[in-house]
Amino acid sequence: MKPSNRQLVIGSLQPFLFCVGMYCVVLIFSIFVCTSIFKAMNPQKYPTVAGKSATPVNKPETAAMVAFIK
Repeated sequence: MKPSNRQLVIGSLQPFLFCVGMYCVVLIFSIFVCTSIFKAMNPQKYPTVAGKSATPVNKPETAAMVAFIK
């Protein structure tokens, strides 16, 4: 059975379509990776909810606590 002209055209485009598909997948994956690296290196001071800054949490300072033992 001889392949039709349409099958030849789709068959010849298969490597190109594969490369375009893989490029899109890698591009989306790299956006997630770069975003997570950026957020890890530049963390926010306080968490935000819906664009509003949350109030800072008061943590006890452990450096000021010194035990005196005789």
